[in-house]
Amino acid sequence: MNNRKERTAWTTLATIAWRNVWRHGKRTALTVITMTFGLGLYIGMDSILKGMDRMGLENMMELSDSSVKITTRAYDEEAQSMPLDYGIPDVAAVKAFLMQDKRVLAVSERLRFVGQLSNGQDALPVQIIAINPQDDDQVFSLAAYRTGDSLAAQTEGPAIMLGKKLASELGLQIGSWVTLSARTRYDAQNAQDFLVAALLDTPDPTINNGNAYISFAAAEPFLDLEGLRTELVVRMQKRVNLKDAMKDSDEIAAKVNGAFPDLSAKSFGEIGRQFLELSKAKSKGAGMIIFIMMIIAGVGIANTVLMSVYSRIREIGVLRAFGLTARDIRRLFLLEGGLIGLVGSLAGVAFGILLDAYFIFWGMPLDAMMGNIDMGLPVGGNLYGEWNPDQMLTAAIVGILIALFASRSPAKRAGKLEVTNALRFV
Repeated sequence: MNNRKERTAWTTLATIAWRNVWRHGKRTALTVITMTFGLGLYIGMDSILKGMDRMGLENMMELSDSSVKITTRAYDEEAQSMPLDYGIPDVAAVKAFLMQDKRVLAVSERLRFVGQLSNGQDALPVQIIAINPQDDDQVFSLAAYRTGDSLAAQTEGPAIMLGKKLASELGLQIGSWVTLSARTRYDAQNAQDFLVAALLDTPDPTINNGNAYISFAAAEPFLDLEGLRTELVVRMQKRVNLKDAMKDSDEIAAKVNGAFPDLSAKSFGEIGRQFLELSKAKSKGAGMIIFIMMIIAGVGIANTVLMSVYSRIREIGVLRAFGLTARDIRRLFLLEGGLIGLVGSLAGVAFGILLDAYFIFWGMPLDAMMGNIDMGLPVGGNLYGEWNPDQMLTAAIVGILIALFASRSPAKRAGKLEVTNALRFV
């Protein structure tokens, strides 16, 4: 019997609260709009940040760092200067060891060095990567973003493949000739003309803006390499779950480090976790902005409920005279604040779903928006978002809780009003 009375009381209070919420429509609408934009932008921003994480990790694995990257420990200490002093001692033995693991699909050799490209008038410093074209295409997906011929197909002399924006800065196109100068393995300066065989337009701005590739067939005489290889890159079986991919790469890197003490194997897991930590820092910054917006919405809800209390003092007296207790009055105004929070949260989630849908199906054109600004992340082109139902639920719950918390003080004030004073209020 008591439970039935309690349910009836809650139903009555909810009906009165819903009616009262819309009695002051402009105030309620402004508060709901603030919540809608705050929560919707949070959901949309989270979708974009998740998409940025996914794109960045995929680009690192597919375009630049591979699943596992192996150098010597001495090279690793001076990796920023890309020295030609520390080659991998027995490349064939390391490759054979790697291929024993069924998760390893391909291994390729690389060598990085600093060079300068000149079109005869202007010159730019660039990172040059020497590769075995056919093997490299088995490890990386650069061929999918290549315009022109593979370096392996060039038979008319030394050829080079450039990032598209780098080529544009130098006024080069496929078929142009460019002069590459660099220091050889024995610290002599050398220069040679290279034919631009292909251009790369990838989702990684670093590659587009500052990378160039030549084959080992061209690099050997140009740099006096004598078989020097400073880097091995490994492609592993693709895993659906990112954590599994990181775990596999960690295990392979650990095996290499254990079997070859002089080598330094860096896994995609290690690099990926560093990237995700950077991304989390950016996400926290965005979250703080949204949190401030929600605080503003909470103040709006508190103000709306408080104004409602002051404008309905006599009504509160009448309700108390009809038998409602101070507790019922507190519940009534808490319900009003909660209903505003519920409407604002649902509207915010709906707005967030629309933003998610736009980002997922149409994407955000980063190149058009950011221009040549380097964000420090391996992302570019069209950035697509990801569905984030967990954040939608979190946003809705947070919105309702903030609304209830903001309504608590005005509701307590309403419950403390004396019946006689309220009825005499003019």
